[in-house]
Order: sequence, then structure tokens, then C-alpha cells
Amino acid sequence: MKISLISICRNSAATIQRCIDSVLQQKHKPQEYIFVEGQSEDRTLELLEENLPQLGAASIESRILIQKRIPGEAGIPSAWNQGLNAARGDIVALLNSDDWYEPDCLQKVHAGFVANPDIEALVCPIHLHLTTGKQKLLAPRCLCLLPLLMPWPHPGSFFKATAYRQLGLYDTRYSISADYDFIWRYHRSKLPWLALPEALVHMEGGGFANSNRSPARQETLAIARRHAPYSPLPYLAYALRKLSGR
Repeated sequence: MKISLISICRNSAATIQRCIDSVLQQKHKPQEYIFVEGQSEDRTLELLEENLPQLGAASIESRILIQKRIPGEAGIPSAWNQGLNAARGDIVALLNSDDWYEPDCLQKVHAGFVANPDIEALVCPIHLHLTTGKQKLLAPRCLCLLPLLMPWPHPGSFFKATAYRQLGLYDTRYSISADYDFIWRYHRSKLPWLALPEALVHMEGGGFANSNRSPARQETLAIARRHAPYSPLPYLAYALRKLSGR
């Protein structure tokens, strides 16, 4: 099974090299690495171009797509979708430009899919690096918790290309919580999935959602209400997040 890796990036010069280095250090390397470059104003594009020969030398077919700005589409899910439309692998991994993998991440993800051919998704715990310098472990939880919270850490979620073909891509109405909506659709489809026990992904805290908590709460509530229109739990979750400032 071939792996396609997608990194979307905009003004990511401070972190993109760490991200790429973690891919080059993989014991099982992806066959394809697609960068969706969001018309950065720093050295991001230059750094990507500098890394293409090294990726090629590691037998990773890599290319840069300049993100198309589509009116009415939120930037992050639109960039994900542009990468997904170009991907040709059987397994698709989304690695944000400020996140990075453990060296055995893709090896264990690939082995998990091969050993469990019926699953359409595989998820693992992640290390969340907080802006305070501390780390927090985020582990996958039961999808029955969706009305209350996001049970899967999205950077630790890997999907077959067939899952995207069956469920559709990310909903570009949502600028912050499109991943939450996609996991809802996955849950409702009843497609099988597997959780790995080890944390294989590192996520940098303080990202777009954390700096836009009020609109993030609104989006999360709207998504949960759409998928669970008769449940009071989304309102309870919204109230608790607002009270706690999350």
C-alpha cells in the first residue's frame, strides 16, 4: 500500500524544516509528498524548493502545489482538499507544517493497515507540545463522545483514499473545525477503524484554533447540532467550553 503525505503550509519558515526532516527520518518513507503552499510571505517556498532534491534522493516523489484561493472556501480545508485531489496513494497522511513524526510512525501506520485490511482509518495518540513548554498526551477516544468533544487527535489520524472517496473531502464552510465535521461523517458511516497504543506524532500547540477560540466554539456547536440535531449535549459542551475559556 502506497502512502501519500500532504503538508499544507503558509508562512511556515520557522517549522517546515523540522517537519520535512521527520519525514526523511522515517523507517518506512512515503512514496509521495505533496506540499500545498499558501502563497507565503516568508521563506517557506524557498525552503520547500531546497528540500526537493533531498526528498527525491530518498525515493520520495515530492511536488509543490501553489494553493488556489477559491472564493467562499476557508483556507485550511481548501488546501487539504487540493492536496487530496492530487494524491495518488492508498493511504493518506496529513502532516501540518508545524508538526512532526516519530521515526517509526509511517512504518507502524503502514503495518496496521496491512494487518487489518478491512479498516478505513487508523488513529494513534499524539504528543501535544504546549506553549508553556509542557507536553500533554492526547489519546483516541470512543467516537460516541463526538457530541461533546473531538475524540480523535486529527494529526494522529490516517485514512485510506477510499474513505475520502466514500465520505467526501473536508467541508470548506468551516475555517477551524472541518476535521471535526469529517470525523462526524466517518462515525456516521460506521466504517471500521483501528487505534494504535503508541504516540507517533508531535503537535505544536498554540495553532489557529487555539488563537481563535470563540469562532472555534461556534463552529463546533454548529457541526455537532447538524449531526446530532436532537441531542442537548452539544449545547452543554459549548457552555462548558465558554465557561472554561477553551
